[in-house]
Amino acid sequence: MVVTYLDAWFTTVSTICSCGLTTIDFAQLSRASQLVMMGFAFISGFAMSTLPALIIKAQTHKTTQGTNVDDDNEKYDPENDDELEMSNLRWDQNLPSHIRAELARLPTPVKLRYRAYIMCIVLILSLYFTIYTTGFIAIGTWLQTHNSPEYLMQNNVTLNPWYISGMLTLFSFNQNGLTPFSTSLSRYADDVFLNIVLVLLVMSGSSFFPIILRNVVFLSRQLAPWRHKVIFDYILLNNHHLSTLLYPTLQTRIYFFVTIILYSMGVGISLILDLGSKDLQQYSPGIRFIIFLFQTVNLRFCGFQSFDISLFATATLLVYLLLMATKPQMLCALDESPFEIYWLTLEAQAQVDAETNNNQTNMSKSLPLMLQRAMSITSATGADVPLFKQMKGFLRRQSLATKELARKEFSRNNDDEKISPKYSKRIKALRLRLFLIHFIRALFKHAFDFFVLTRTWLFVFIFLICTIEYRRMTPVDPDITLLKIIFEIISAFGGVGMSLGYPNKTTSFASILSAGSKVILIATMLMGRHRGLLASMKDQEVIEYSAMYILVRRR
Repeated sequence: MVVTYLDAWFTTVSTICSCGLTTIDFAQLSRASQLVMMGFAFISGFAMSTLPALIIKAQTHKTTQGTNVDDDNEKYDPENDDELEMSNLRWDQNLPSHIRAELARLPTPVKLRYRAYIMCIVLILSLYFTIYTTGFIAIGTWLQTHNSPEYLMQNNVTLNPWYISGMLTLFSFNQNGLTPFSTSLSRYADDVFLNIVLVLLVMSGSSFFPIILRNVVFLSRQLAPWRHKVIFDYILLNNHHLSTLLYPTLQTRIYFFVTIILYSMGVGISLILDLGSKDLQQYSPGIRFIIFLFQTVNLRFCGFQSFDISLFATATLLVYLLLMATKPQMLCALDESPFEIYWLTLEAQAQVDAETNNNQTNMSKSLPLMLQRAMSITSATGADVPLFKQMKGFLRRQSLATKELARKEFSRNNDDEKISPKYSKRIKALRLRLFLIHFIRALFKHAFDFFVLTRTWLFVFIFLICTIEYRRMTPVDPDITLLKIIFEIISAFGGVGMSLGYPNKTTSFASILSAGSKVILIATMLMGRHRGLLASMKDQEVIEYSAMYILVRRR
């Protein structure tokens, strides 16, 4: 098989960007080339690609002990007018020696930060290899025991079921969508078990990985000894400031429900429009549902195809375009308002108080009573204050602050009216000049932002490909349409790898495009892979809850 440099570049970028679009038949490559691509997919997977940042930050923090790293060694400041009062028991030298010994077992702020990084690395790697091993064993065992050699054949050679299992597990978890078969997974369209396992792997490696990881952290915190719980508290409170794979609680719930809604919408539209399709008559209604579910999940991230989606209705393909272009991760950039944060704080405080009162008689006898009080988050005086009374006080303080700002603004306006008339024209001219300067700057800024927006570049890329391929498009070639070009661009940008294909071609639609169009698709894949990178880097710059704050609260 002859592979040009451009096709090799395209396939490599597609693999590294976790896309899956190919201009060559991946199944026709040599075993060595396939293993190299599998290595690229393993390294570039989002779970593995985020680890170097954690390792570097952990090593940097370890080698810079005694200095401020990400504002982590700041002193705890109990006086904060913008927050509700929450008392903490301080280190008391009058405590008995055995209680001080228990408290001394807590890590120092420097060690806490370092251990949190190490714990994140351990949890991510453990979860990654647990999912990978489970999928590998499940698929390999199923292929070996339930599939005849004809189902494992490619190029008149029967492939090893464990090799197929390793490739499918790796490419599904890392959302590459490549298979060792020229016909993708069409031969397994009616294999319910294999379809369900692949769906779970794709979702575990994309939509549900942050959810699973956060629940693993919660579970680890419950099982960890008391002195180690502070490490998991630090991870949960700082979440995406430590790792981009961890989202805050509210955003995680939003992410989960939005993902379920998108999946349900894709499956529902497919059932409504294509359940009675002539091309699906060979399958039972249950298998059709499995096909729709499999394609909907894969068009969100991966790109496996068990059926030729170009045979679906145009309305279904438009919905698929919407699903590929919409990523629920963008909702995780939402900031919780101060009101929500304080409300969640008060709810947590009330829950802790209730559990403390109900379980006071059942507390562990291994720790003295004074130590148990030292472990409490709230004081006895704060526990007696009703929840809504504290919220009322907070809202009242905010109201007074707003009134004070309004009073200052009103007094400033009155002072402006008292200015001598001879200065009024000069002030008006100055204001007009400042307005024009600000307006011109804003105009240039918004114009620049418009040209660097993602959707602007996507429109430009679509226009350029249509310009390059216009001599070959419909009506010259009815199989080269605007819809297919848009579908290919959105698939490349979303890192999906789904394609409408071309007749008598086992590769993506991109394979019949000219060299210039392929280069544009490469740029689109790279741009889609790195979108949101600046926002993620900004989140990593500041630690929201310092180690000192966590330790003081724990004590």
